[in-house]
Amino acid sequence: LTYAGNLNNLASLKQDARHTFVRGDICDQAQVLALFQQHKPRAVVHFAAESHVDRSILGPGEFINTNINGTFSLLEAARAYWSG
Repeated sequence: LTYAGNLNNLASLKQDARHTFVRGDICDQAQVLALFQQHKPRAVVHFAAESHVDRSILGPGEFINTNINGTFSLLEAARAYWSG
């Protein structure tokens, strides 16, 4: 989790069998693909983006890594999973 993440926001999902929290890195394509293979999703929603504009000006590298490289990693893992 980055500065914007808070595990307390997920507290209401602890007993929901449809939810699994994984502490990982969206840029780790092998881990993302392994999660696809383990959980066999029918759809994916990507909430891992960094969104604070003022922080992006002060430290753009973290935003580029998460928002661009992370999204690319997720898309490539999804393509590999769904194309068989």
